[in-house]
Amino acid sequence: MPHLPKLRQLRVFQEIIRCGSIRAAAKALGQSQPALTRTIRELETTLGVALLTRGTRGVALTESGKAFAVRMRFILEELQRAQEELNQLNAHSQGKVAFGFSSLIAFTILPGVIGEFRNRRPFAGVSFKEAQLSSLIPPLREGQLDFAIGTMSSDVPLSEFIEEPLFNAAFCVLARKGHKLASCTSLQELRNASWMLPETNMGYYKRLEAYLWPIDGPLLRSDSVASILNMVLHGDHLSVIASASAKPLGIDDQFCTLPISDPLPEATYSLIYPRKAPLTETARLMIDTIRRHCKKYDWQNIAE
Repeated sequence: MPHLPKLRQLRVFQEIIRCGSIRAAAKALGQSQPALTRTIRELETTLGVALLTRGTRGVALTESGKAFAVRMRFILEELQRAQEELNQLNAHSQGKVAFGFSSLIAFTILPGVIGEFRNRRPFAGVSFKEAQLSSLIPPLREGQLDFAIGTMSSDVPLSEFIEEPLFNAAFCVLARKGHKLASCTSLQELRNASWMLPETNMGYYKRLEAYLWPIDGPLLRSDSVASILNMVLHGDHLSVIASASAKPLGIDDQFCTLPISDPLPEATYSLIYPRKAPLTETARLMIDTIRRHCKKYDWQNIAE
């Protein structure tokens, strides 16, 4: 069996990538530059490839280095998870969980989910990222997230993930109150409107383009929900949101939904997590909590 890299070598390589140079990494780790150089050379010898190229402005990853860095981050994340799970079993810790989701989860069930989870694991570490699935898959793949929730379509790459459908949600067209198009009842009447939609290359909003476009009006994209809502409220743009988000948004105060007679297609929201990375007990508890709240929520709540 060929020799495998040592954990110390992986951590040095990770720190050099983070700092951008051997000199900066040596300072951060409290070691000498020659010591780190030797460690990287040993790692390259073990792997049989060059990982870094050195220059006057620091280091750059070779193609082999880029490929190995992705696997290395996953390995180190898994080792950390294993240690946390052992600590949890020994009652020294309650573990931690990191997950991602689209804005619909944030507007609806998230407070209840976190509240219930905190009752079960008051000292567990919890972090989450709100984004479209296209932005969540890379950190999920690299082990930075335990799982993600987002909208599904045929272009979502699922070969390395397990998918569990959670619910279907209705969608509607959003405008500010008093918008000149607020009373339109057909999509045809909106052809000249200005639109603002989430930035993504997969999932529901990507599929929606084929349903709504081509149109004559301009289209802006952003992965920031705050930017989208601000452009709808103050820039006279239209957007498309899940109907269940309408009430949490304060739909009656500043926004309205258009009475479109030809309904927009529904979206399927699914839970995905890596096939080859076992979920920690803390992550499984969070998923179970999310499942319960998803079953109780009215995702077909149509805004008026």
